[in-house]
Amino acid sequence: MRKALVLCLLNFFLLPALHSQEAPAAPSVRFLPRAEARTALTTGAERGYYARLQPAEMRAKTGLPLQNVTLETAREQVREAYGAEVEDFTADEQAALREAAAGLQSVLRAKAPLYARTPWSFIKVSAKIEGGLPHTRGDHIVLSDTVLTGIMRLHARGPFTAPIGLWNLLVHEQTHVLQRRHGDLFAGFYTESLGFRHVVWAPAPQWLLERGVVNPDAPDADWILPIGDGAARRWILPYVLLTSLDHPRMPDDFDIVALDLEEHAGSWTLADRSMPAAFHELESLPEYVRAFPDQDEVFHPNEISAGLLAAILSGSKITHPEHALWSKTRAFADRALK
Repeated sequence: MRKALVLCLLNFFLLPALHSQEAPAAPSVRFLPRAEARTALTTGAERGYYARLQPAEMRAKTGLPLQNVTLETAREQVREAYGAEVEDFTADEQAALREAAAGLQSVLRAKAPLYARTPWSFIKVSAKIEGGLPHTRGDHIVLSDTVLTGIMRLHARGPFTAPIGLWNLLVHEQTHVLQRRHGDLFAGFYTESLGFRHVVWAPAPQWLLERGVVNPDAPDADWILPIGDGAARRWILPYVLLTSLDHPRMPDDFDIVALDLEEHAGSWTLADRSMPAAFHELESLPEYVRAFPDQDEVFHPNEISAGLLAAILSGSKITHPEHALWSKTRAFADRALK
């Protein structure tokens, strides 16, 4: 997972800009002031995010020690920390993001009009939360001061209308916003094109809860994918785990693993009941890896679809262009994202 996240950020900062294109009317872009942003992050519709966090994960995402406190107190301290790290956008940051969104508008109107009709809403935070990585909360894209520093360095080279790396980042995050707004629409893509199946499985055992990581852009870790045929067929549950519980760092100590699930009388459970159960590195399963053309963030259909759509809509370089998922993704965009 660390490699995928690093590559994503490198692509964002290093991909070159294209020539200017004539842009349509400016899209709707909002930059939440600090007080409103704090509310959106801490008491908004997705406040339930904090109720799912476990101690080691919270330490990784905030740097707080969280020693000798109850789980409920730790979650409240983390919620307060997220609110405390909200910042106001500078005028230059707002101008750069408006310019990037405006440059994207004509592309989105032509390729996926649903994106063009969806307002952009941004929250700024310090890099002390979520490892400084871009993510979303509700209808808002959350950018850290570190990411914004990179955007401003890019913008300082001159006005940009088509910075492909930044476009890729923005479309990726806006896809997560659309996934919340149009869950049924995307669920069909996950099952029909990506091959995933959504299941209800037994509550995660304590060892898994202690090590698990909740992705704010893909909190529902209940999507499984079949690999193999016949008697060798297995159902794989990708899962993000911490490799260190004492002083974990985000994303350095995150790992993506594959857990085997099996079905009994309509109920799904871990195939291995050991404590902890056996698992594999997700990237060590060739059949799983080959199911997708791009190997970055293939641990959840939310992230996989965001990566595919961001590449197609932003004009990023397409890896393994012969892979069937590219044509399926384009067909989905043409049909469902009008």
